[in-house]
Amino acid sequence: MLKLPFFSSDLRREARILIQTSLITFFAWGLLGPIYAIFVERIGGDILDAGIAYAIFSCATGLFVLFFGTSQFFAKNVRLMLVLGYLLFFIGTAGYLIVRTPIQLFWVQMVLGVAYGILEPSFDSVFAADLSEAEASRHWSIWTGGTSIVTGIAALAGSAIVAAYSFTVLFTVMSVLSFAGLMAVLRILKIPDGAGAARTERP
Repeated sequence: MLKLPFFSSDLRREARILIQTSLITFFAWGLLGPIYAIFVERIGGDILDAGIAYAIFSCATGLFVLFFGTSQFFAKNVRLMLVLGYLLFFIGTAGYLIVRTPIQLFWVQMVLGVAYGILEPSFDSVFAADLSEAEASRHWSIWTGGTSIVTGIAALAGSAIVAAYSFTVLFTVMSVLSFAGLMAVLRILKIPDGAGAARTERP
């Protein structure tokens, strides 16, 4: 019988929670990926608007990664910042439901960029804490493989949803999944710092 590695008790407890959360949120984000340009066109935008939106997202992500990387508050509240990142990801994803113009899209991209700017350093910090090189390699391999697979499946699913229904239905599904991801990551707050090093402990 095939045993999925994402639920293995051999994984560090925090990492297991984050892998499962990532599978949910990457699936949510992947639903829009291949048809993003079509959505921009539907709201009256063009190729330039799509480029501006992506630039806003990327720059916001980079700026907040740098900011939180040098923040003492962040260093002392990494897990809270992790949850905040997923909360903003949910808010940004739900924001697509009210986007009607390129300008509104830019604001949503800003929120999502901030979310990723918070998530990048906080996720990495919690995920690989106290792991040896061999353990870190295994954990990251499971994470990378899993998120790549669900993103690919989501790309097909998202296209099918819009083809059969609408972008509104797609964004509703994305919002529900993002909220589920937020609820999943809340479990991280129940684990005392250092407790996850006992990899066989079940959540």
